[in-house]
Amino acid sequence: MLWIPIAFAIGCLIYFLLLVEPSPYWGIAAFLFGSVGCVIIRRYYTAYLGCHQICCCILLISSGFCLSWWQTHRQEPFYAVPFHAAIIQGKIKSVEYLSTGKRRLTLQKVGFITPPESDQQEWKRFVLFTLSKKDQQKLENGYVIQVRVMLHRPSSPQFVGGYDLQFRSWFKNIGAYGYALEPVIILDEQPVYSIQTLREKIAAHIRTVAPDSSGVIAQVLLTGIGGELSPNIRHAFAASGLAHLLAIAGLHLGIVMAIVTISMRWLLLRSQVLALYWPVKTIAIVTGWSVGCFYLVLTGLHLPAMRSLLMASIVMLALLYNRPVFSKYNLMLAALFLLLLSPASVMDVSFQMSMAAVLALVSGYQLIYKWLEKYQGRDSYLYRFFRIYILEASWVSILAGTAVVPVVMFYFHELNLYFIFANLIAVPLMALWIMPLGLLTLCAMPFGGDYIFLKLMTIGIHIVIALAEWVSYLPYASIAVPIFPAWGYALYFFGLCILCLCITSIRWVGVVIMVIGLCSLFCVVVPNVVTASNGRMIGIKDQHQLLLVCQGGCDKPTTEEWQKVLKTSQVKFVSANDYGENFTCNQEYCFFTKQKILVLFSSEKKQQQFDICRQSILEFSFLWNGAICRNIPVINKKSNWINGAHSIWLPPLTISTDLEDRGQRPWVIEPIQRGIPKMPMAQEE
Repeated sequence: MLWIPIAFAIGCLIYFLLLVEPSPYWGIAAFLFGSVGCVIIRRYYTAYLGCHQICCCILLISSGFCLSWWQTHRQEPFYAVPFHAAIIQGKIKSVEYLSTGKRRLTLQKVGFITPPESDQQEWKRFVLFTLSKKDQQKLENGYVIQVRVMLHRPSSPQFVGGYDLQFRSWFKNIGAYGYALEPVIILDEQPVYSIQTLREKIAAHIRTVAPDSSGVIAQVLLTGIGGELSPNIRHAFAASGLAHLLAIAGLHLGIVMAIVTISMRWLLLRSQVLALYWPVKTIAIVTGWSVGCFYLVLTGLHLPAMRSLLMASIVMLALLYNRPVFSKYNLMLAALFLLLLSPASVMDVSFQMSMAAVLALVSGYQLIYKWLEKYQGRDSYLYRFFRIYILEASWVSILAGTAVVPVVMFYFHELNLYFIFANLIAVPLMALWIMPLGLLTLCAMPFGGDYIFLKLMTIGIHIVIALAEWVSYLPYASIAVPIFPAWGYALYFFGLCILCLCITSIRWVGVVIMVIGLCSLFCVVVPNVVTASNGRMIGIKDQHQLLLVCQGGCDKPTTEEWQKVLKTSQVKFVSANDYGENFTCNQEYCFFTKQKILVLFSSEKKQQQFDICRQSILEFSFLWNGAICRNIPVINKKSNWINGAHSIWLPPLTISTDLEDRGQRPWVIEPIQRGIPKMPMAQEE
């Protein structure tokens, strides 16, 4: 029974990882075969248990495949986004405040005012755009506005195998991103009073009291509305292994429910009458669960939070009926529910990270618990402190942190070495100081008495920030990890499931499979050259240095990502008339001697350029379709716009493109495509 969501998730992965769009009839045929096989074997051939299990696996895998196909094809296609400034009109869905002082609006029911896009119908996809810092007029959820914006469609990955914003936007119903060119014009001021309005008002009040980084984190913890922290603080939290504190998940829900449940039980036990005649335990548990539900609704019901709520609900039922709390069935039931709700969540990093961490916790916590039971006779205060705050906390940090290390390596290309030490201090601080004061802040906010609680809460957050920054500066706090092979990552997860879900000695085979998956890192050959999908950035690996040649400036996030992927410690920006040990540049081209690569700036053909062609094995061009060399491969801006980002290995010359890596799928937009216009149906003649 524990493997039911695993088989269902495999079916989802089979669909999403294919390079061509499959026909649903294959999934339907497999579903019918598995269903009929299960019924026949169950009814007439009960002795063939292995065949029955095989048919059940086929049934579950095909169910995941079919449900994934259905979720994909019921989404609206990507619309044609104008390449010029346009005036749009729509209703505000949400307002997000950034740490830079700007605001990001999510607009729904978008319509275009300027031609030729004005002929399009109202968009069913959302539009996200950022306002200028000067535009500080009051905007609330439900306002109808008009604004002149510059939009762009969801971008392609900036390197082969990188973060796929198009996949996320396809299932998040986002059609375009952009920024406002002029102040917003409000057409209708009728706010929609909903939980989103309450969240935004609480977030605005928190920013007024604490406008610094601690206020941004307090806003995230109490409302779930994200804010942009400074790059240094984000790097500190990532390098110290404390990034999970910035996302509402099981840790925050567990702390809230524990605080409310314990406090309510303590208060009820102060009365002898209530303690004797009322079901104090039941009242405390139900109250804690109710407050936990409200907290998750207030923070936005994110995917890890929904998984946590499902598991917490089952745990509360177990406590009410005196059943075992630590059960793997709780996690598997929550995972199956989330996959049925959204099969695309199997590709989400938060889903994978939370499942790996909780699976390791549920399976491994009982080991140290049984070991500690042998020393129950030592009931001294010192032993209880050592057991609860040192041994158990360390073991929990080791289990959860170690389980998600490969996930962090795969998606963020980092390895954090001091996450156990940092969590030993930060998690108790979060549980005993920050979150209790946060709950008091929410309770006192309607009466205007939240100032002191919020200030005390931000003091605790400042301590966590200082801890994260100190740990991030330790030697080897964050080690860059190159590309993690997808097959190795899949082997790690499969081995983790065998280790945690099997009860016989075969579970130790899972450790071997996990080690093989992690060792796949040593099989990776880092590319020598990478290009961006827009053809304006070229990165060349030169030992431990990244040589960047850019047209119109280098994008900083892309540069940082390339530096991790190519495993380089330094960045050198190469421009015209520049020179070094390995390259020589002029106004027309740059030639890299060691790699024998030519980067073309100008289309003027001179004799010296033809001489360089004889020494080159590959040519890059910042021109749209221009090249000066005929007998060697050429990658120009048109190649990047058609095929996406490139990765090149030398020698021998091997080229991989983003379009080859992602395939022809509904959510994949080739850089040269514009999308489908949202045009009305033609009138009947």
